[in-house]
Amino acid sequence: MLNRVIVALIGIPILITILLKGGISLLLFVNILIAIGLYEFFKMAELSGKNPEGVLGYICGLAIPNIIYFAKVSEKSYLFLPIVFLLILSIVKKVVQNRVENSSRDIGITILGVIYIAVLFSHMLLLSKLPNGEKWLLTSQILVWISDTSAYFVGISIGRRFFKNGFSIISPKKSVEGAIGSVIFTSISLYLIDSYFNIFTTQLNPVIILLIGAIISVVAQVGDLGESMFKREFKIKDSGKLLGEHGGILDRFDSLLFVVPVVYYLLEFI
Repeated sequence: MLNRVIVALIGIPILITILLKGGISLLLFVNILIAIGLYEFFKMAELSGKNPEGVLGYICGLAIPNIIYFAKVSEKSYLFLPIVFLLILSIVKKVVQNRVENSSRDIGITILGVIYIAVLFSHMLLLSKLPNGEKWLLTSQILVWISDTSAYFVGISIGRRFFKNGFSIISPKKSVEGAIGSVIFTSISLYLIDSYFNIFTTQLNPVIILLIGAIISVVAQVGDLGESMFKREFKIKDSGKLLGEHGGILDRFDSLLFVVPVVYYLLEFI
């Protein structure tokens, strides 16, 4: 418990500062998240008997955020380059090695890791370039915290009272009541944040804002369940030990991984 408190007291102020400041500090932060996230994902895969192409995965995965940062946002075709090269080079390597057994599995797990971690994390840079982008990065993280916290407290308060079955067999401790509570509190929180800080660049109907908050909550919960799904498949309790009792990078940022891209495309659409 003490470890959790210490990590939170040190990590939260640093995280808030980076998200609000953006720029090169955000680029460095995203690179670190991707490097550690890929290491955790590939390590979990290896422990379950798979053999991802680690070196190629790291190189191509880390190329993505730097292309986004240094290239023009309008030139989004560049974003496909690392994935294309990763696929081609992975196949070339297997062909040269005359490897047949589990080739598609190993190439697939490598590409999955790069898309799941590098592509999704890199949307933090894309979001930061939008109007109020840095505020939206911080808002996204705050909403993830609210979603997780409200789901937990509603769950322990009235969980299983109305719905006897759990929310998902992937994470049986989660209740339907907790999931619904998360949607309600996250939606209200987004409405209040916009009321005081005007994070939307256009005037929106309150119903639309509440709907966006609900979408964010659902996506955050799916992100959490998605990482739990991988850990169950790989038979791993935590993705890593970097943050002590908090687990690894993927354990802490699994929801944000999904929320940031969804927020980015919602804002682009609006």
